[in-house]
Amino acid sequence: MGLADNPYDTKDNGHGDLAGLKGGLAIITGGASGIGFALAEASIAHGLHPVLVDIQDDNLSAAATKLEASAEAADVTVSVRQTDVSSLESVEAMAKTVREQHPDKPISLLCCNAGVGSGGGVLTGSNRDWDFVFAVNVMGVLHCVRTIVPRMLEDGSPGSVMATSSQDGLCAGQNVYGVTKQACIAIMEGVHQELQGRLTSHVLCPQVTATNIVGSERYRPDRFGGPSQLHPRAQAAMDMFKNSGVNPAEVANNVFNAMERGTFYIMSEAEQDPGYIQLQVETRMNSILNGERPYRPRSPWHSEIFAPPKARN
Repeated sequence: MGLADNPYDTKDNGHGDLAGLKGGLAIITGGASGIGFALAEASIAHGLHPVLVDIQDDNLSAAATKLEASAEAADVTVSVRQTDVSSLESVEAMAKTVREQHPDKPISLLCCNAGVGSGGGVLTGSNRDWDFVFAVNVMGVLHCVRTIVPRMLEDGSPGSVMATSSQDGLCAGQNVYGVTKQACIAIMEGVHQELQGRLTSHVLCPQVTATNIVGSERYRPDRFGGPSQLHPRAQAAMDMFKNSGVNPAEVANNVFNAMERGTFYIMSEAEQDPGYIQLQVETRMNSILNGERPYRPRSPWHSEIFAPPKARN
């Protein structure tokens, strides 16, 4: 059987028509800040009704307030729902509430964006670190796609599913965080194959972005050890992200442009570092194909922003 006759050929990525999403709901996890909040802003600009989902209840209220003016101008509504994506029960309750509150609106966009940046190395990270990061970055994505995508298919309307991975999901030499982000890509590749073009599917792989992801220790659930103060090194990393990272609004704009093109792998790069993500992918694939050891190249910009504070210019 040739590729053209293969029922599992998944090169088609659906409609790729943002106009078809207008008027529907955009469920965005991690929606109270960072890339998630920027995705909510972009959703409003495209006529979608954002549903902000986040574990941080106070931040949700503040985020909704910030969106009020633009939502009113676009004649859309903003909803919020406090949810712990690492809990299947919490995600199911969120999905049920969203359906009850918006019975006449299809779910047109699902952005599985919630993520945490905790954890150490593969060998040095604690069991609780592994459990926490895996529960949010991997199981959180699974809980959302397995709970919400079937509802989207039942709606029978045009729709798109997106998950936020990272450039670390594409390259070699990873820690706890990077391992989970590679799993995120694998999940979305599986989702893409199973959807068979009924919805578009996408995975976002951004470079360093100006978000608070490094500060996620402050919101660690009790079952994973509970909240803790940021280590000075983590605080320095968060400051670096905010000062040097890509603007989340730019990342969100890249996402919607890529969705319209039907692009699956969305590699959102920094202007200061063009071609670096592609270089990392090519390096890894060459290592695999040529039987070489795994290696992650470093660009000057990447090396600069991850250098110890005293070593930075």
